[in-house]
Amino acid sequence: MAIFSLSYFALIVMLTYATFIYKLEFKDGMRAPFLFLYGIGSLVYLVLSILTRDLILTRIISIVSMPVVFMLILLNMYNWVLIVPPFAVAIILFFVADTSEHIKVILGTVYLLMYVLGIVAYFVLNMLLSGSAVETELNLDLDPNGDVFPIYSSQIKKISDVTDEANCISPDGEYKFYLVDVSDSDKGAVKIYVVPANQDIDLKFFTLKQQGIKKTITKNGTRGVVPSVGWIVEQDTPDSAPYLSVMYQLTDKDEPKIMKIRNMPEKNYWGFLGIS
Repeated sequence: MAIFSLSYFALIVMLTYATFIYKLEFKDGMRAPFLFLYGIGSLVYLVLSILTRDLILTRIISIVSMPVVFMLILLNMYNWVLIVPPFAVAIILFFVADTSEHIKVILGTVYLLMYVLGIVAYFVLNMLLSGSAVETELNLDLDPNGDVFPIYSSQIKKISDVTDEANCISPDGEYKFYLVDVSDSDKGAVKIYVVPANQDIDLKFFTLKQQGIKKTITKNGTRGVVPSVGWIVEQDTPDSAPYLSVMYQLTDKDEPKIMKIRNMPEKNYWGFLGIS
């Protein structure tokens, strides 16, 4: 029982750490199977923890689970599949474990303040730092019922060509670019970003996608117009080492532009707070 309890708690810690470093995206059709296994595992863990609520290991886990789950919630806000089962388990276990009532009162007050003030601060920071702009990636997964699809419905073929892996992944396989539609209080825009292409972790139920490392190629695309984008290999001199560049043309009337990709920005770990 103790091994299972430790295993479940370790799983929650690993999920929290993983979603701090990566963005978790469920594969098609795998959300429900994951939720089923995740829910069953959470229920079994809760029952075993209740049966062993007098063990010191259970009491320790009941205390430290609350802050761990708090971080999991902040990192995965609105991803109810990930946060509801461990949150429910942590709340129940905190109250049923044979921890001193004095400790429960003190920590319960601390945790209540942490959750309430922390979540309020989360929303305030995201409102202040990220603004009202909404970015939607332009690819073939655009929701036909969404607000963005009608704007680009006549350019689906171009979106397919530009975002095809053979075109958007760099020749060395290190980078890829992607396009986003920007909806804001002004006239909107189209942006082009470059991100690492080979740092994602593919698992059975979901993919952990690298996040926080991206280079902005341009913010000046015209909303509703899909730019032409591709990779080229350049050299400063015939004897110098080759390097990659992104060539893009925002509209048919614009001249093509080039941006060199020689290094990437430092990883931003605080994107979940709206800090870019």
